Amino acid sequence: MRKRHIIEDDEEIYIPDIGDTDEEIDIHGQYPRSNAGIALDWSPLEQQIFDLLFLNRFAKYDREVLDEAAKEVIHLVKTFKSHEIARIASIALMSFQLSESEGKSFEEEYKNYKDYIRKHPEDAEEVR
Repeated sequence: MRKRHIIEDDEEIYIPDIGDTDEEIDIHGQYPRSNAGIALDWSPLEQQIFDLLFLNRFAKYDREVLDEAAKEVIHLVKTFKSHEIARIASIALMSFQLSESEGKSFEEEYKNYKDYIRKHPEDAEEVR
């Protein structure tokens, strides 16, 4: 097992940036990226999971935001199967696209749908 060094300089910490598209940068094999990851002997997969969790820059300054995100992940994993989590994530991403391309809010459209179905129950889709 290779020896992992302790990160002492903030410049050494690699936190992926979603907007980073420089093809010259090779992020594969760059782990662990935190002293906690070193101390906990995280595998590359574990570190990737936490990199994605920590991508929210607000979590760096607000522990409650990080805790809430972790609780949501724990709830999803305990409650849904992997294909259901993928479906929910896809819907969430598409709702951002709806907002950007059509200027509509998923929350508002779902509320409109519920209001319509309340008035016209015969038009409700079958839930499978």
